[in-house]
Amino acid sequence: MEAGGCRSADGTARMIKKILQTYRGALFDLDGTLLDSMPIWDRLCRDYLLQEGKHPEERLEADLAAMTLSQAAQYVHRHYGLPHSPEAIIDQWEEMVLEAYKTTLPLKPAIPALVRELYDAGLALGVVTSCFPTACEGALKRHGLWPLFSTILYTDTVSQDKSLPNIWKVAANQLGLAPEDCIVFEDAYHALQGVREAGMSFVAVYDDSCRDWESMYAQADFSIRYTGIEKRKITADPGKNPLTQF
Repeated sequence: MEAGGCRSADGTARMIKKILQTYRGALFDLDGTLLDSMPIWDRLCRDYLLQEGKHPEERLEADLAAMTLSQAAQYVHRHYGLPHSPEAIIDQWEEMVLEAYKTTLPLKPAIPALVRELYDAGLALGVVTSCFPTACEGALKRHGLWPLFSTILYTDTVSQDKSLPNIWKVAANQLGLAPEDCIVFEDAYHALQGVREAGMSFVAVYDDSCRDWESMYAQADFSIRYTGIEKRKITADPGKNPLTQF
């Protein structure tokens, strides 16, 4: 693992120690952050539309990226003139992916050890995801991580996507913490705005599906690549965040 530009276990330990000194809770995205599942999502809606005899537009994945499941289903129902209700579309999508979540999808490298270390140190942990509840539960239980999270918040339950601050504030409240006491691990650039507006710190997690990695990397407090963890310059007020000094 890599931390603060230091290719050593000591560098990683210093980084984790600083997080433990600064925060009381951590919130994790599921797909692309905890779970190496984005290839499924990158094809799901396109494959579904092709099955329905429709011709997906080139921008489809970019248009859907920031949407909740309900928003995405409503969009494709309306935009492509599908005969099925948005609720039926969601049920069909879930059927298409559920088996992979329960049986084959792997965790992202480096992340599981980090989750367990934060948990063992006493941080309150939660998941904020747009995934199907049954799929999320199936994957986390299979990998032994389910008991480590004290809350799982699904975007559809608050009817807002991650680009807005409310879902992050709700998640922090479910952990019993103030937003500023939480740090968020995410692979989606659109979530950065909501996290910042909620008053939280942000860890950019690399995934091959990231469309705006360089921008997210530049604005994040930390970043996690497949090879490990790297410290990034804090963009918030230095007086408010002790992570500016490492």
